[in-house]
Amino acid sequence: MSKDPLNEEAFNKLLAWLNPDREVAAETYNKIQVRLIRVFSTNGCRDPEHLTNQTFDRILSKIDWLIASYVGNPLLYFYAIARNIIKEDYRDRTATREVLPVSPVAEDADSERLYQCLDECMGKLSQHGQRLLISYYEEQGNEKIVNRRKLAVELGITISALRLRVFHMRAQVKICMEICLQNSVAHETL
Repeated sequence: MSKDPLNEEAFNKLLAWLNPDREVAAETYNKIQVRLIRVFSTNGCRDPEHLTNQTFDRILSKIDWLIASYVGNPLLYFYAIARNIIKEDYRDRTATREVLPVSPVAEDADSERLYQCLDECMGKLSQHGQRLLISYYEEQGNEKIVNRRKLAVELGITISALRLRVFHMRAQVKICMEICLQNSVAHETL
């Protein structure tokens, strides 16, 4: 943080908002910082530390309003701001991807490579995991919602826990797919 007096004043207000005891407030600040970095990392963000700083900057810019108006756990407000930043980061990442024209022959080869990698990566999941991931994405529209509720009940978990479980499995498959596709491209160029 810079030594700008305005920022230092806002930072002191933030600490006071987190807890009247300065030591407890500093400890809370550090815990929030670690949690936010973990949240951004878990959501596949490119620069979790920078996004954590952005979250704090946004909070600091509203600190007077927060002190006067916000009622509740400050951590929840941090998470709300972080959720918005995650959405912005995702939009930025997807918007910057270039779409290159691909010939039909290359497209067929790419599709074949993609399906081979998908089979390989799905095979790394347990059979239960494979069935869950496939079942989660079955159906369309309203039937999809009903299906997901049914899956959650069958597993004895909440719908949020089901989403989280599927998110982690998808992340695992995605990483495996990226590695597999990079390896197959590297083998082709040899």
